[in-house]
Formats: sequence, C-alpha cells, structure tokens
Amino acid sequence: MTGDIYRPVTNIKGIGPGRARLLEKLGIFTINDALWFFPRKYVDRREIRKISELRENESSVVIARIISVSSKRSFRSGTYICLCEAKDGTGTVSIVWFNRKGLDNILKQGTPIAISGHPSFGNGKIEFSNPDFEVLKNSSDVDKFTGIVPVYPSTSGLSARWLQTLMSRILEENIPLVSEYIPDSIIEKRGLLGIREAIIGMHRPDSEEHWQASRKRLAYEEFYFLQISLILRRERLKKSNEAAKIKPTGSSFLKFIESLPFELTDSQKAVFTQVFKDTKDGHPMSRLLQGDVGSGKTVIALGLAAAGADAGIQTAVMAPTEILAEQLYSQAQKLLHHAGITSVLLKGGQGRPERIHLIRSIKTGQAQVVVGTHAMIQEGVEFDNLGIVIIDEQQRFGVMQRGEMLSRGKNPHLLMMSATPIPRTVAVCLFGDMDVSFITEKPEGRKKIETRLIDLTKIRDLMQFIINESAAGGRVYWICPRVEDDMADQLVSVGKRYAFLKKHLGPLGIGYIHGQMSGNDKNSELGKFRDGTTKVLVGTTVLEVGLDVPEASVVVIESPERYGLSQLHQLRGRIGRGFRRGVCVLFVNKTGDDVAERLKVMLKVSDGFKIAEADFLLRGPGKILGLKQHGAAGFKVADIFRDSELLKYAKEDAEWLISHSTFLLNDPEFMKKLYVFQKNDFKVSFDA
Repeated sequence: MTGDIYRPVTNIKGIGPGRARLLEKLGIFTINDALWFFPRKYVDRREIRKISELRENESSVVIARIISVSSKRSFRSGTYICLCEAKDGTGTVSIVWFNRKGLDNILKQGTPIAISGHPSFGNGKIEFSNPDFEVLKNSSDVDKFTGIVPVYPSTSGLSARWLQTLMSRILEENIPLVSEYIPDSIIEKRGLLGIREAIIGMHRPDSEEHWQASRKRLAYEEFYFLQISLILRRERLKKSNEAAKIKPTGSSFLKFIESLPFELTDSQKAVFTQVFKDTKDGHPMSRLLQGDVGSGKTVIALGLAAAGADAGIQTAVMAPTEILAEQLYSQAQKLLHHAGITSVLLKGGQGRPERIHLIRSIKTGQAQVVVGTHAMIQEGVEFDNLGIVIIDEQQRFGVMQRGEMLSRGKNPHLLMMSATPIPRTVAVCLFGDMDVSFITEKPEGRKKIETRLIDLTKIRDLMQFIINESAAGGRVYWICPRVEDDMADQLVSVGKRYAFLKKHLGPLGIGYIHGQMSGNDKNSELGKFRDGTTKVLVGTTVLEVGLDVPEASVVVIESPERYGLSQLHQLRGRIGRGFRRGVCVLFVNKTGDDVAERLKVMLKVSDGFKIAEADFLLRGPGKILGLKQHGAAGFKVADIFRDSELLKYAKEDAEWLISHSTFLLNDPEFMKKLYVFQKNDFKVSFDA
C-alpha cells in the first residue's frame, strides 16, 4: 500500500481542481508532498490561565464565556471593529478584533470561547487585541485549540484554519501508509525516531524535545537519501569511458597560457594538474573548484575551455545572473581571443535575429565557448559537440538545472566553481559524487581589505570618507537590505538610501541597481559605474556575486547583522580586486556590547574558509518557536549548518548500505522513494 501516499491530493474528499491548483502553489501535488509539508512556525498554547492569573504581554490561553458583543465601523479609517467582553469565574476581559466582518454573528452572548494572545493592562481592564480564538462546542475542542499548534505556509485563497484542518486529516488517514526505509540497525545506532513518529512530531509536537527528535530524524533522512544518490552517481561515472580526452598540450591551450598578462599562482597550477589528470583518460570529470573571492577561478575555467577547443569539443559556461554572464563573456573574449577561440554570449532578452544567429552558431559548432544564463537550457538550444560544462557560483543552481545542462552533451566533463567557501569536511559530504579542488592563495598584488564597524553617529564622517575616496579615483558600493520600504521594520531601502546620497553626494554621481530591474537597466547602471560617470552605486545583494570593477575600493553594508558570514564575505570581495586597497564598512544602527558575534569575526578574519567554519560554529541548533522551519537549499527540514554532524553520519551509513545491502536498490518501493526525493532541486545556500 506504500505507493498510495504518492496518489494526487485530488483523491482527498473536498479537494477539487480549484483547491488543487492552490495547493500546487505550495508544492503539494501528492499525499507524500502533504506529509512533508511542515509548519513554518508553531504557536505555544500550552499555558491555560484563569483571567485572574493573566500577566501583561505573556502569551496565554483563556477559557471564558461571551457576555456582550458589539460592532462598529471607524469613522476616520473605515476599519470594521468587533468588541466583546468575556468572563470566567475569576474575572472579565475585553476583546477587540479589527476587520473581521461577521464575528458578531458567531460570537453570541453566552457562547463559550477559547482565546489565545498577549493581554495588555490599562485603565483598570485587561484587553486582548486580535487574538486567535475557537468557539467551543465540546471538551475535545479545547484539546484541538491548545498545546503546540502548527501554523502552515499558506497562499491566497486558502485560509490558515482550512489548511490546518486539511493537514490534520491527511496525517490521521495516511500516516499508516508511510514505510520505513532506514534499517533498524542504523535507527538504533544513531538514536533516531521511527519515520511515522517523526512526521507526526513535526506536525504535532507535544514538547520541545519531541520536535527536536522528530526534526533530527527527518533531517537525517534527507541527508541519507542525498548520500545514496551521490554514491550511485559516482559509481555510474566510474563505469563510463565515453567522455572526450582533454590534455594541456594543444596549441590553443599553450597560446592561452602564454598570453596571460600575469603569472599563475602555485594553487592555480596545482588545480590545472588535478583537472587534466581527470580529463585525459576519457572518464567524465566531476569536480568542484572552491576558491576565495578574487583567487582566480575564472582562469582555470577558461584554460579548460581552451584545452577543450584543442580536443574539438564545445564548452558551456553557465552563470546565475546576466551581470555575471556578461562579465565572464568579456573575460573569455579577452583571454581566449589570442588563442583563436570563438566565444558567444546567450542570455534572456536578446532580439530574435540575434538569438537565431547565436543558436545556429552553437548548433553548427562555430561557437566553441558558450557563456550564458539559464537561457542555455531553454528549448531550442542545441550543441554540436558539448564536452565541458562549467557552472559558476554553483550554489545558485539546483541539481535539476545542472542535470539539464549536462544532458545537452554526451557525458560532458563537469567543473563547478564557487567563491562561497564550504568547510572541507562538509564539502566532501555534500559533493560526494565529485572531487574537490581548492585555490588557497590570491594573485600577487591584491591588497588586503580593511573592515570597519561604525554606527549612525558616524555618518557624516562616512560621507566625507566617500568624497575623499572618490577624489582619489576610487568607487563605492553601498549595499541595502531591501529594495522597497516596509513599515514593519526600520531597514533602509535602496530607494531611500539613493535619495539620501543623491541629496548629500550628488556631484559624485549616484547610481542604483537591484534584482527587480530589467537587464538593460542593470547594464546601463553598471556601465556608468565602470566608466566613472557614477562613483557610488547603491544596490541590494544583486551585487554579491562575481562583479569585478577594479576601481571599486569601498563597500558599505547596511544592517550587516541581517546576513550570514559567508554572504558578508562575498560582498566584501567586490572590492580590492585591483591594486587599490579596499575598505569594507559594516554600517549598523548602533554599536556596543550587543554587536553580533558574526560581525566581530568579520573584523578579525579575512580567510573565507575560516569564515565558513565560524559560520558553522555560530549557528545554533534551532528552537521550535520563532524559527523558520522549512529547510534551505531544497531540503524540507535539514540545515547543513545546524546538522553537519548528521550529514557526516548519513554519508557513513549510506556507504555501508550500498556495500552491504544492495538488495534495496532492487526494491521498487525504495527506488520510488529515492526518485521522489531526487525531484527536489537542491542547492547549497549559505545565506543568513
């Protein structure tokens, strides 16, 4: 019966085509999807108090009876207001709801009710504002309303209460159909809950400890199936002998090396040796290249492409953004032109005649190196003889996107690159199907970047520093945490900061850029910044990846506590790429003893790998309340920071399983589970 959990949600009574489409927006297509659709947060309603026991602003549940109800519309704002009074045997509370039409038809005098919220005290009365509530028809309603209550992600058209009821019904009816695929010996060895109990515990935990144990089991399961997938892929690659043989001895590669305007570092030479050791014998290479920002990974990529041209094959270089693709294309033209290699750029928004010409040149093989974005995996793009796939900033791409790019060739060699450092032990586990190379030094001449921490009281000094830096030929990035203003917080938007800088530093030339702009507008703003028309560029983290303007010498990061350490390091890496020294300014509202530990790390440490290790250590195990529960990077639960030990154990156990229990790979139900798991588009994300 296990397969029944993979039936469509439309098999559930009460879910027609309309609601099914809304559920699909939440990623729920099957019963299994629903079972793994976990709450985004939990509301703690374990504390039931008498009215006389209430404490101001402490979350509480009260069981009372309505004694009066009235409604009115605010003359000034037009807001609909419902006012109630309720009492138990110890006192009376006032309750107010805003914009909840029809409540006065539900909450009649004498109606028993459970309410949950944070009471306020004033003018001799206790008041709840917009509390959650439940009309009580029998004693079981109290049990349903209280405890640790799940709150699910929702979408327009599906009420939170309806979704909660649906999930409860799906859980009760289908949890017996869930099968256990992890051997009992591993469950006992790792101290894991059974799969059914863990799924129930994520939806309906009865304590913090229950949730932690449930989360541990499900995070382990995700890592376990990831490792099995990686091991199977690695074994499949070993058996293949059909990849192109690429060696560093052809004329194009030698011309490429000779024309470089700089000397390769020892790290770059070592990586070239590792790469060509992989590619020379006809086995498809699968390698991850890790290198700190500015360490020279692009030279490795283009050198491999040059050697590929000698072997008569094409290279695809895939980048996550048009900005980075254009920059890579510019470098390809500059460094491969002398070797007689033709490069083209394929991206979204290109005119039809230009696109037709580019696609034809790719299909005929005239284009030897194709640089592009996701546009390269769109329908209609065919390669003549794709033999190398290079993916830059690989953490921005999912597994499925990578697979789609690889499918355009016949067993192409794969080189993935990232400037987001991953601790070596974790890299080995996460990329178990790949070999890993590291560039550990930067090109000669790169200046060390100084990092400073300032607050709003120093903004005048910061303005003067920017004026002086611009006068000396430098350029400034100013990073803001959001594109638009939000009344819910005090974070400064790109628009607001741009207006401020325009007012105070207008003569320098102020530009702005963010992810919602069109590609042409972004390119226009970057062009002005590169040629010095604008000296200050205000933007969001769209500036994080790969941007290379040698004159940029200062980056100001507002609200740096909002970012993970690795992301801050990426932003800091946008400067100091030429021969000017760089200054990174972490701009907080106020400084003091409460400055986050991660900012102190940024002040002391410049090595990306040490920063990645610190990021792992600083991220705690997570709490049940107030924490976003959905896992990052395509995982439903697992977090590679908080669960790095589990990741290591899952790798050990998956290797043992493959070597001792291969019968599982012949079990159709196990392989179905593996297939469903692999449909998730995993990325490796290191944001906050």
